[in-house]
Amino acid sequence: MKKYFSTSQAAKLLGVKPYRLTYAHSIGVKEPERVFNKRAYSAQDICELANHFGVKIKSEALTGPETVEHD
Repeated sequence: MKKYFSTSQAAKLLGVKPYRLTYAHSIGVKEPERVFNKRAYSAQDICELANHFGVKIKSEALTGPETVEHD
């Protein structure tokens, strides 16, 4: 099963505020798929965002939860 992260979990991994992810999507960064109308970030989505924000993420950090937690 694919692992997904909520917006707040993805923001924490990236070291940014959640609103910056929303803004990045509004200016053209690919949006992740949605689960129950919430963004569900895959490891690939987080890697793309890390590239956008110019941050490095340890691969161990992406071995997170299997389901999206509701914020």
